[in-house]
Amino acid sequence: MARQPDSGIYENFFRRDGRLNRLRYFKRCILLCLVEFLIAAVIFVMDMNALGQLSSTGNLAFKFLLAVGQIPFFCLMVRRLHDCDKDEKLAYASLVLNALTIIVTDYSAFAEPSLFDNVVAALAGVIGLYALLCPGTKGDNQYGEDPLE
Repeated sequence: MARQPDSGIYENFFRRDGRLNRLRYFKRCILLCLVEFLIAAVIFVMDMNALGQLSSTGNLAFKFLLAVGQIPFFCLMVRRLHDCDKDEKLAYASLVLNALTIIVTDYSAFAEPSLFDNVVAALAGVIGLYALLCPGTKGDNQYGEDPLE
């Protein structure tokens, strides 16, 4: 049976089974970033005071946006790691690191990030780069058919 391309929002962004090649992973992550950016801009424009700070409600809304946004990124990373013939442990590690950042960061004020924030962001970034740059397995692997065939 020939590989069927993803169709629809669920199959493109919320499936965790199967494989996803580098280019599709990159394009889908960029699209998710743009959507999150637009929603975040609306939150900031609607809730920002004259000093450029968010209220506690705006801070909570922004954290909620970031937390919910982690779900499709996680699913994409799982499929990308499957293409590299890896399990989803790195995707879970990235999810935990990003959740830590969301929880501890106060987005209501412009503050310098702490050393903890920088280390956590760097670790999550390294995992993200690995998922983006690792070459996929040629041919079928335990997670499915080659997405390039």
